[in-house]
Amino acid sequence: MILSKTTDTSGLTKVSELSDELQSVFDKAAEKYASCNIELYFVFRCLPEDYGRKSSVRHVKAEKVIYFDMTVSEDRYKTWSKSRQRYALSHALYTFLIEKIKKYKIDGLDTDEFIADMGMWLKEVGWLQTEEQADLGEFEEKYRS
Repeated sequence: MILSKTTDTSGLTKVSELSDELQSVFDKAAEKYASCNIELYFVFRCLPEDYGRKSSVRHVKAEKVIYFDMTVSEDRYKTWSKSRQRYALSHALYTFLIEKIKKYKIDGLDTDEFIADMGMWLKEVGWLQTEEQADLGEFEEKYRS
């Protein structure tokens, strides 16, 4: 399994920077699920709401790639702290992944185990925090600068 990502964001948010935090998660998934001959490609888009862009998933069987194209609101994210953006982005990603990956039969992949592993690994990098943890992080950001 290969996991990779790209972003389509402006400099008004921290979405691109936050998505970089996923590299160790992707590395662990690639190692544990090396026998799965598929690439999961994530596109993180943080765009103005008036673009009307919706999140989508596309499976290109010939290329053995599933594209997870996730869009979040730049209008909202640009008003939030980095901690709040991480909280929202992590929960959006995990929910999106859970909903969509179950629709695909991937040879050699136990989907439930993969979802559980991803949740554990996301937590290890500070993602999937509770709202209270995100609020504490926001407080710390504010008073650290």
